[in-house]
Amino acid sequence: MKNSSWIAIDGDSGSGKTTIGKLLARKIGFEFIDSGLLYRAATYAIIAHKENKDRKSWVDIIKNSSFDIRQNTVFIDKKGFSQDELHTKEIDDLVSSVSTVKDIRAIITKILRNIADGKNVVMAGRDIGSVVLKEAFLKIYITATLRVRAERRYKELINKGNIITFDEVLRNLKKRDTIDSSRSVSPLIIPEDAYVIDTSTLSPERVIEKIIQFIKGREYDLRSTTCTF
Repeated sequence: MKNSSWIAIDGDSGSGKTTIGKLLARKIGFEFIDSGLLYRAATYAIIAHKENKDRKSWVDIIKNSSFDIRQNTVFIDKKGFSQDELHTKEIDDLVSSVSTVKDIRAIITKILRNIADGKNVVMAGRDIGSVVLKEAFLKIYITATLRVRAERRYKELINKGNIITFDEVLRNLKKRDTIDSSRSVSPLIIPEDAYVIDTSTLSPERVIEKIIQFIKGREYDLRSTTCTF
């Protein structure tokens, strides 16, 4: 792969990593890639097929489908989908299970690397700094308390017209945390050379300010650092 400038942003579900990634990319003129959208696209493809009875059939469906992201639009077999179309309750309920399948993760990882190849990108996800873009020149891990994350996700879903209770959102996040951290393939971890930022009491703008400081002061022999503000 070509050696370009990559910034990897990982973090817990609902921690704000996607919002941070978008704002950061806009601020520094990089392309933003939300890796989670490809897993949602894969899940959509599986749901669209009636023969999705087991995980082997899931892998076959993904192998026989094409995926891409261009200008915040996700393409499944060359058909474009908006982000909202991939944020449905049906996809929410299955995407965690889809993302644990080793062969599917291998396919999505390859696609993400190809998308980033030769570009200056900010990529957000759950295994970007540890697996997908291990060579990233800057790695950030975004976290927040479970309750704060649940409150953010609940407001987001309600604003989009979803009918759901706060307790449901809280339970779903707890479940997602367990799946993400305990899966055998590419579990959610904090990369050794990542800066850790707790956003529980920070605005997105304040987080961006801190990351810009990291970028300006960064050296290529960056050591593991945890930042608390």
